[in-house]
Amino acid sequence: MTTSNVDRHDQATGEESRGNRHRPTEEHVDAMFGVLADARRRRVVRALRSSGGSVSVPTLAEALAGREPGDPDPDQLVVSLRHVHLPKLDAAGVVEYAPDRSRIRYDGPPLLERLLEQV
Repeated sequence: MTTSNVDRHDQATGEESRGNRHRPTEEHVDAMFGVLADARRRRVVRALRSSGGSVSVPTLAEALAGREPGDPDPDQLVVSLRHVHLPKLDAAGVVEYAPDRSRIRYDGPPLLERLLEQV
């Protein structure tokens, strides 16, 4: 380990001891607000939280149909989920979405959980 690496390690350890280790970055906060800015994505996250694990896109669409205003067509929900909402949730690190397998796993980021309690 070179001197500069030791200095960086000491600096990182000092920052971690001051509580910065778990502090979300500005980009992470923006991503979480972006997720929660859309009512359908909020309903998706709530549905995934109650599912307790991994679900298929059609199963999620059926669960979501009961939470959506009006009487949405589950097939249209599947399209909306696959092409709009799930890719955004995956990019933000909220879910793991494998389009080829049509499965979603909710990761439950702590920041999102705290913010969701407020909306």
